[in-house]
Amino acid sequence: MLSRFRPVKMSMLILVAVLAATGADALAQSYRVETINVPKDIRLEVGGMGFWDDGTLVMCTRRGEVWKYKDGQFRLFTFGLHEPLGLLAGKKGEIWVMQRGEVSHISDTDGDGKADRFDTINQGWGYTGNYHQYAFGLERDKQGNFYGTLGLGFYRGGDRFKGTWLGTRDEIKYRGWVIKITPEGKLIPFAPGLRAPNGITIDPDGELFTTDNQGSYIASGWLMHVRKGDFLGHPSGLIDDVRYKEPWKFSREKLLAMRKRPAVFLPHGVMGNSTSKPIWDTTKGAFGPFAGQTLIGDVQNGKLSRVVLEKIDGEYQGAAIPFIYKRLGGGVNRLIFDKEGTLWVGFTGRGWAAGEGLKKITYTGKLPHEILRMSLTKTGFRLTFTKPVDRAEAAKVGNYSLRHFELEWHAAYGAGHGKSKTVIPKSATVSADGRQVTLELPELLTKKIYELHITGLAATDGSKLEHPMAYYTLNRLKK
Repeated sequence: MLSRFRPVKMSMLILVAVLAATGADALAQSYRVETINVPKDIRLEVGGMGFWDDGTLVMCTRRGEVWKYKDGQFRLFTFGLHEPLGLLAGKKGEIWVMQRGEVSHISDTDGDGKADRFDTINQGWGYTGNYHQYAFGLERDKQGNFYGTLGLGFYRGGDRFKGTWLGTRDEIKYRGWVIKITPEGKLIPFAPGLRAPNGITIDPDGELFTTDNQGSYIASGWLMHVRKGDFLGHPSGLIDDVRYKEPWKFSREKLLAMRKRPAVFLPHGVMGNSTSKPIWDTTKGAFGPFAGQTLIGDVQNGKLSRVVLEKIDGEYQGAAIPFIYKRLGGGVNRLIFDKEGTLWVGFTGRGWAAGEGLKKITYTGKLPHEILRMSLTKTGFRLTFTKPVDRAEAAKVGNYSLRHFELEWHAAYGAGHGKSKTVIPKSATVSADGRQVTLELPELLTKKIYELHITGLAATDGSKLEHPMAYYTLNRLKK
């Protein structure tokens, strides 16, 4: 099995999107995107990423391989796995991976750089071979528990599960669930209600979050805070929930009352089509002005979005803002920061998007002009910018276009923007330093998504606003 191992010498990194030409966008001056040259005989469809302490980047791929990358070389660590879509790195020579049918511990026990021991941690969930029964991961909390997510199969259930119960069978357990696996290897069903949750993450405070992808009962891609027992929205997972008897008989009203709303929606077609793994910017400014915010990739459109969360009445909600929507290409599937604050991006394709491979994004130190955050007030929203803006222009209500809308919760694939209503701000109050604008609205409504577009509003240094739009998911009002 290990005879395929061989070093591959890399040529120089190919620099993409370094600013030089006149008319290049300002964001390109702030973030340098570099493409890692992958040898043609390697299909680097990245499913998971991790760093060992010596700086080696370890990547599992959808084709079942695990590659090491360091000093311009790719080396094969192992192969023959079943489409792993999550990886955790331990000490040098040690990884955990989330395969379709199990969580595995893989290690190099003799120190020759090649995996030679494979241990099953748990394989207690159901799997039929249906192409849509992906298993995503992998995260581990401070107590040593593992977390992953299981996608629904793409077929109708049996006769008992009529209508909307996608991908469910009596003998196939925990599809559409967040699962927890203890250090001893015991599986604990953690939270039901997912569809195709390609991204689970533990934030710096130890809180668990996951994304999901548009489809039945998932109106648009979203980011969700997860607590044990939460019903996350798709009814199919409830079939394996021991708290409920015959949940397929529940009315729509009962299911809606049980359903937890996402912290943030990323509206389909605008903020991306296929949300992937989120990551928190823990670089303390090494990656630019967005420290503490959440970055989320998109597989289909090759985008990076920012999410700015805040806690209102004990629950998370917040705004989705475009970040890097050009120069990436391919399917942005996995993200990881190195010790220097450089963001590494693992791409995948094959049915999800065009393009695979590996890139890295570095902050150049040149501050971009962006909406830093959009936060809720008691009477509207406060916009904070990375640079001071022209105060006279910022005070003009006509420079802010707002509307709110809803996303229908139903069995159909996705949902349009319903009950849309234009909102005209009553006032725009600008801070003395020109970095904040407080918009007062006639009213604030819950269970709405507020869409914001800004016209003009250049910074005082003349730079234009790179992404003059944001979407705020308003679930709760500020008391």
